[in-house]
Amino acid sequence: MKIKYVALLVLITLTCSSCKLLKTHVVKLTSSAEIQNDAVLLKTTKGYVYLTTKKMTEPQKQILSSQLPFQCLEIKTPEQFDMQNRKVYFDDFKIKSLPTSHPDCRKVKVTTRISIN
Repeated sequence: MKIKYVALLVLITLTCSSCKLLKTHVVKLTSSAEIQNDAVLLKTTKGYVYLTTKKMTEPQKQILSSQLPFQCLEIKTPEQFDMQNRKVYFDDFKIKSLPTSHPDCRKVKVTTRISIN
């Protein structure tokens, strides 16, 4: 009973303090990043990931420009990884490059490749 009360209290506190609960998504790129008008397009094994450039910092731009195909990228965002027609858009995010030997990167299998029409 006491544990449930503490858990409920923590949940209410986080909600009231407007803390963002970040979700971590690991994607494996199938090609280099493409800069478009107001977003960066990442072609991944899961589909197309669009990262908006409005709030993008200079270190984030350097990370994206140095990413090579079949390298992994860790995206931390409060948004869900909700694919619609194999596309997902992120406005508020933090990115980090992962080495191919990282355990999370090794879990992402390259079974389906994106065909460019």
